[in-house]
Amino acid sequence: MFGIALRYGISLEALKTANPDVNPYFMGVGTQLMIPITPTPMVATPTLQTSQPTATVTSTAVLSLQTDCYRDAAGGVICFVLAQNLSEKPIENPTALVTLSGVSTEYSQTQTANLPLNLLPAGASLPLVTYFQPPTPEHYTAMAQADFWLPVPEEDTRYLEAFLEDLQTEISVDGRFAKINGQVALVDPTQQASSIWLLATAFTQDGRVTGIRRWEAPQPIPAGQSIPFSITVYSMGPVIARVEVSTEVRAPLE
Repeated sequence: MFGIALRYGISLEALKTANPDVNPYFMGVGTQLMIPITPTPMVATPTLQTSQPTATVTSTAVLSLQTDCYRDAAGGVICFVLAQNLSEKPIENPTALVTLSGVSTEYSQTQTANLPLNLLPAGASLPLVTYFQPPTPEHYTAMAQADFWLPVPEEDTRYLEAFLEDLQTEISVDGRFAKINGQVALVDPTQQASSIWLLATAFTQDGRVTGIRRWEAPQPIPAGQSIPFSITVYSMGPVIARVEVSTEVRAPLE
């Protein structure tokens, strides 16, 4: 549902509100969605008519991509694309085109990988993700290229600063999963948040992405309080060596 919201230039929350009977995490092929009309549609195309230079949106120099794919028991392939923002400014809604090709077959599929959050801060690295439905070839190659992103406007007030406290990470003995506990709080306790998202990214010893898990704070979010959280992230392949947790807090719409 996140990818659909991105393509139509609306927020994920708006799409969920317009489709209250649809579970965004268990949508099957053929699911029909109501797309709410917005007065300022934004189509995710490689070029944009903005006051910023076109290169800000389309130049592949802004993103560095690392692709890690794993085959699951159902015969599908999940691909994580670790995107690093090489610019000095944050960007929004970055996507990448991932092409999965069979080594000895004619299979070739290209799909869009999306960021589970909205914001990729300057200098930060976060994983984009896409899943290739089975059947897929047993032996394959995968490559990714930057597709689209938006510059964050100057003096933007949609995102609030937050920090983690009492963070504890426990990796299982076999390295197949990790549990992360702690609390998240706003830097300015007088501010009100409309949503708080955390993204746990599991890495191997050599820095490959092996699993992700997103956590959302339950609604309503109390102002001026630390919110406890507990996340379990599972490995899709190699054992987990470390876990990083990223935060994203949105301010209420004015």
